[in-house]
Amino acid sequence: MRSTVHVITILVLAAAPVRARADQAQPFQPAPADQVPGYSAAVMPCKINVDEGPAGTQVSCKGDLLEHKTLRELSILRNTIYARYGWDGYRKPWLRDYFHGQPWFRANPKFSYKQLSDADRKNAHFVGVREQSFRETELARMRDDIFARHGKAWNDKPEWTVKGKTVRLCKRPRGAQEDEEAGAGSNDCYYAKQSWYKANPKFNEDMLTVDDKIELGLLSRALGEFAIDAEKRGKSEASLDRVLGVGELRALSLRDLRLLRNTIYARRGRPFKSEILRNHFRGMSWYKENGAYTDQVLSANDVRNIQLIKSVENEFGGPLTDEDWLIEPATDGA
Repeated sequence: MRSTVHVITILVLAAAPVRARADQAQPFQPAPADQVPGYSAAVMPCKINVDEGPAGTQVSCKGDLLEHKTLRELSILRNTIYARYGWDGYRKPWLRDYFHGQPWFRANPKFSYKQLSDADRKNAHFVGVREQSFRETELARMRDDIFARHGKAWNDKPEWTVKGKTVRLCKRPRGAQEDEEAGAGSNDCYYAKQSWYKANPKFNEDMLTVDDKIELGLLSRALGEFAIDAEKRGKSEASLDRVLGVGELRALSLRDLRLLRNTIYARRGRPFKSEILRNHFRGMSWYKENGAYTDQVLSANDVRNIQLIKSVENEFGGPLTDEDWLIEPATDGA
């Protein structure tokens, strides 16, 4: 009897690795659509309105599916489409950590774009266009809202001269000079009207959350400045006047790198053939298109930075095309 049990045990142990290998050989199955937050198996009820004017290209959806999302939320939404099929090539720690923390996520070493449905591609396109549709005024308000939620005060109320004295008020006081104008651009006056806003005299940037810092990095680059996701604030457009570091650039995605490289050109007035780049930069007040532009107007630092950015783009698979920009996870899912 003892020998019979021993033989059976050996057979069971020997069979176990075979079953494991058989399980591993099974084709990858994406998580059920209803278990993936934000994922839509059907084409989203959205349409793209192309406008060569100041409005730029816009996306409108029934039910405000995309209209009130942050850049971070849009990035997650777009990349969820690829992550459902096991895409796991994220270089950005915050995106990788997000998807690795999802109970439905499973990495697929054999990920292929061919796995995506037609609805997936259309939805990724809608989200991608929405991410690039923001005008400067919208981006600036989204940035300021982050600080306002923590109670930041800008101390920018308009100044009025009353009986020879200067006062700071949002509304024109009696006796103020008629030719003076209230500062329409005052953040203090704008947020004083928001029911959710409460000024905090002790505000400092250490109050910003990790998600806040990620969003500020995304917003900074969209506005034509330079920043790394989740870093301390303080980077600005002026930083493009210095030579960027390869380490800094490797922390960005191919989408980021393409925008950053062309921001350098845009600051010097270069016209763009790309519809995406043309619409994006025309939405920036600092962009002044120069029909007589040549690369001769680039500074030595501009040239060095462009070369550095191109080298990193090539390192990660090469610059993106317009369509890649909109639907691909861009090697690292920016």
